[in-house]
Amino acid sequence: MGDAIESPSPVQNGIRTGTIDQWDAVKAYGWVESNGKRFFLHIKDLQRGQRRPKAGDEVQFTPGQDAKGRTCAKAARLLRPGSRMGFGGLLALGLLILLPGVAGLFLPLPLWLPSTFMTIVSIITYRMYAHDKKLAQSGAWRVSEGTLHLAELCGGWPGAFLAQRRLRHKCSKGSYQFVFWLIVLAYQIVAVDVFFDHGYTLKAIAEIGSLLKAL
Repeated sequence: MGDAIESPSPVQNGIRTGTIDQWDAVKAYGWVESNGKRFFLHIKDLQRGQRRPKAGDEVQFTPGQDAKGRTCAKAARLLRPGSRMGFGGLLALGLLILLPGVAGLFLPLPLWLPSTFMTIVSIITYRMYAHDKKLAQSGAWRVSEGTLHLAELCGGWPGAFLAQRRLRHKCSKGSYQFVFWLIVLAYQIVAVDVFFDHGYTLKAIAEIGSLLKAL
């Protein structure tokens, strides 16, 4: 039999690991139990970029005191920050992939190539999101938004869709979401255009050429 996976030590270098045994979602605070002791935790003491905690979550924190003299958890972070994506999210992703997936059948390429390429790029994009979130939590130099968008544009937008919902990363910044959804929309438009033998694309190129000549 393999070695058992050990749980994080309750106390290590002044940093504690505990479990949220009580959380008020309305008031955004609760209590963390660690090695027989309870620590008050307010949402403001949770590191930025993480999802809302709930009872049963494991957290890592530094003990401290708040203004009321309560023993509390400071600089807390969730040990399992990801969240599950519901049926609605999976359905939305499936519908978004449908048109580009069918359009790939009409391309002069081996049938397996477009889907395999997008799957590989999506996996890479998902890992880029995960790495960027880890960097954000540690305060290190981040992956640029331009790099993430380039990965999405190259075919990794399904992986980005999953990462935004599972990792709760880049999903609340309006400007980022605007560009992301432009990329997703572009894939839908190009897919429709494939069904019409690229007629719309050729017409758009002709119109742009006419405008340039007029200038």
